[in-house]
Amino acid sequence: MLAKEITQCIEDMLNAACNGRISLEMQIRAYDLLDHILDVDCSGVAGPAEAFREQYYHLETELKAAFDEEALKEEARKMMAPYINELDKAAENARKASALHEAAKQTFELWNNGGFFERNKALRNLRKMAGFRLESSRIGNFVAKTFDLMNEANMKCAQAQQALFNANVSYKIKPGLYSKIASALSC
Repeated sequence: MLAKEITQCIEDMLNAACNGRISLEMQIRAYDLLDHILDVDCSGVAGPAEAFREQYYHLETELKAAFDEEALKEEARKMMAPYINELDKAAENARKASALHEAAKQTFELWNNGGFFERNKALRNLRKMAGFRLESSRIGNFVAKTFDLMNEANMKCAQAQQALFNANVSYKIKPGLYSKIASALSC
């Protein structure tokens, strides 16, 4: 497995030297390889390690010129855009569900303790907010239902946050990864 990763990074170095650009995918593979090398004993991959070091020292100048941190960060931002949009939608739905639940609680409280006009006004506002006709005898049930809806919306929002967190690879954009890999493979 490690030998295959090293071979892939050798190909990436050659492509970067030819194209004059390190892509985000190449950068991620290099970061993951370095992370993997630092976690395991690399003595079993002497051949690929030697080939990597040889290619790196041959292409060192081209690789330094091919690294464009701003372009890589922009590419990472574009990759995360759908996740950010999904999180924004989920957060908005969570806010709406929370507001509906709070309105249902207030309406229930007014229904039990308020005057006739106050109760009817609160019920009209809640119906308008809910978007459907709500029977006055079911306000207590509606409070419980909106609580469930609020929890479900919050759960979807948390899932969207986690998906965004998992998609964020900007921390893998570091200069000099190939140099660090070559040094780490000198074990």
